[in-house]
Amino acid sequence: MKWLRSTGVALLLVTGIIDLYYGNSYAGFYENLWYVMGGIYIFAAIVIAANIEPHFSQLTVFAYALFLWSPWATTALETGAGLDAVAYADKTVEAVLAINMALLFRSTRPSKIL
Repeated sequence: MKWLRSTGVALLLVTGIIDLYYGNSYAGFYENLWYVMGGIYIFAAIVIAANIEPHFSQLTVFAYALFLWSPWATTALETGAGLDAVAYADKTVEAVLAINMALLFRSTRPSKIL
C-alpha cells in the first residue's frame, strides 16, 4: 500500500508539473486553466502524501483525472487542439494515475464490521 501511495504522489506531481509547463509553453489563451489544473494536482499530491481523508481524496483524484479526459478528448477531436506530444504525455500519466487511484482506493477500504 505504501508503494501505491508513493507512486500516486509521484504521478500527481508529474502531472501537475506537466500541466504547469503546458500552460506556460503551449496553452496560449487557456494558460490560466492549465495553471489551475497543475495546482490542483500538486495540492492533491500533498493531501495524499499526508494521508488526509484517504478515501475521499483518492476517489476525488480518480474522478478528477477521468473528468479531465472527457473535455480533452472532445476538444481534441473537434478542433485538433491538444494533439501534441506534451498533451499525449499528460493524458497518459493521467490514465495511469486513475488506475493507481482505483487500486489504492480498493486496497484501503475498511473491512466490514458485522
